[in-house]
Amino acid sequence: MTMTQLAIRLPEDLLRDLDWLVIRMEYSSRTEAMRETLLKAIDAERRREIGEKIAEGYRRIPQTDDEVAQADFHFREWQKITPDEDWEGWL
Repeated sequence: MTMTQLAIRLPEDLLRDLDWLVIRMEYSSRTEAMRETLLKAIDAERRREIGEKIAEGYRRIPQTDDEVAQADFHFREWQKITPDEDWEGWL
């Protein structure tokens, strides 16, 4: 992969936080920490965008009552075969 070098200026407090992150996450360098953090931010934003598109699709074409009932049925069945899971956040 071809790499392009960037030069950036950071305020002292952000630089201290970056150094803390390097130590905390055991990165080999500031560059590695910044690269990994940027990759994670891009991945999170892409996932958020996909979620927005899925939600928009459901707004355009909502689920039918039958589809909701079927999904609820399967969710309840899944709860029965995975009793050790904490399902409260899913309800």
